[in-house]
Amino acid sequence: MNSPAKNALRLKMAGLIFTFAGLVACMAIGDMGDFEKPVAAAPRNYVFIVGAWLVAAHLFAVGLIVLLAGLKDVPLLTSARARRGALQKLAGSTLIILCFGIVGLMDLPAFKPLFELWWVVLPSLALYLIAARVGFQLLRSGWKYDVVSAEQLLANDPRQPVIYLRSFEADSEIFLLPDGLWNKARTILIGYAVTFSPEQELAAIVTRVGPVIAIGKPGEPLPELGAARLYVGDADWKAKVIDLMARSRLVIIRTGSTPNLQWEIEQAMTHVPRRQILFVSLGDTEVFDQYFKRRFGHVLPSGRTAVTPLWLKLMSMGKAGNYATGKVIYFDEALKPREEPIPPPVSWVGLAVGMMRPYREPLQTAMKHVFMSLELPWVTRNSQTTAVLLALLGGGIFGLHHFYLGDRRRGFKYLAFFWIIIPMFIGWYDAVKLAQLAPHEFDRKYPPRS
Repeated sequence: MNSPAKNALRLKMAGLIFTFAGLVACMAIGDMGDFEKPVAAAPRNYVFIVGAWLVAAHLFAVGLIVLLAGLKDVPLLTSARARRGALQKLAGSTLIILCFGIVGLMDLPAFKPLFELWWVVLPSLALYLIAARVGFQLLRSGWKYDVVSAEQLLANDPRQPVIYLRSFEADSEIFLLPDGLWNKARTILIGYAVTFSPEQELAAIVTRVGPVIAIGKPGEPLPELGAARLYVGDADWKAKVIDLMARSRLVIIRTGSTPNLQWEIEQAMTHVPRRQILFVSLGDTEVFDQYFKRRFGHVLPSGRTAVTPLWLKLMSMGKAGNYATGKVIYFDEALKPREEPIPPPVSWVGLAVGMMRPYREPLQTAMKHVFMSLELPWVTRNSQTTAVLLALLGGGIFGLHHFYLGDRRRGFKYLAFFWIIIPMFIGWYDAVKLAQLAPHEFDRKYPPRS
């Protein structure tokens, strides 16, 4: 076993130890005191409990940061850059812990009378929103320290690359909603919790075909999350784009109307086979639609329509049709452009991860149909990180990690006995066994499935 593999194993085991300690401490703290008593009657008891909970929560957060570093092969032990990213993640976690603390205090009987006062509730709500927003921003910033450069990705992946073209303006778009007072309020109230941008979701999907590469924005201090960035000078970017197109397996174009993006579109339509070009439109695309129709002809429908359920219309005040919707334009066997609608997130998985990843299910649903039309492989690779976290964070008691890995029989055994708690401890043991596997061992034991 080489040194990087040993370091990754050390990080995974240390992360599991800290996470277990934090979980156990948080569960134990809940039984430590009588929370019915007024704060004035036992101030030291409350101070001790709050302090102990903060320590336990930070143990848990540190454990997760270190565990994920080991699972993602982040060189935390040898790289100062990776450690700076970990500190930013810890700072973001601290603010999110503070948010949980505010909610927890509001639920305690001893504090309920205090939170019935408007001059306490309003500052608490403002503090919550500010802490949550900054906390998630720090988490995203910390993740950017861990990204792999395009050069590294191309050196490690022999497949033809997938080229992602977009306007640089799209890099900052994480939560897409149409204009309007209600949607601005939604962005303030829940937009901070969206941690996966449309680009990240697209990159996760098309990595089935090859490594995803994009030209990086000049001068940005940290690369954006999603496609791996390749940085070139202003005088060389056009030549580099054409070179990447010539070597690409697919060209994914996030639609827009900037002059540089339109130049890239013209080059792609000139130099790349039409069946290898995909246009992804999200939000208001009227300007692009007119440009595309004028230059490349009318877009034919795919035959499927995106249906917005009534409950989503009610939640969105009649504007659900614009939520996470759009279309993917591809070219059929006759080289005619067709559009595949991007539906709203209506699956159970979409509901479960909707706030953090609102574009996951819509884009996967649309892109799966496009892959079938283009005869591209749709292979789902099991994630070691997902399996470990499911076994560790409560899912182990229901056998969710076994369902995820395809072993339904074993998963139902856990589910049948969840009420006796024992499966939770077995799930923790499974988390350790899964984390101990090297990435190639995990892939061999749990191979990708179509």
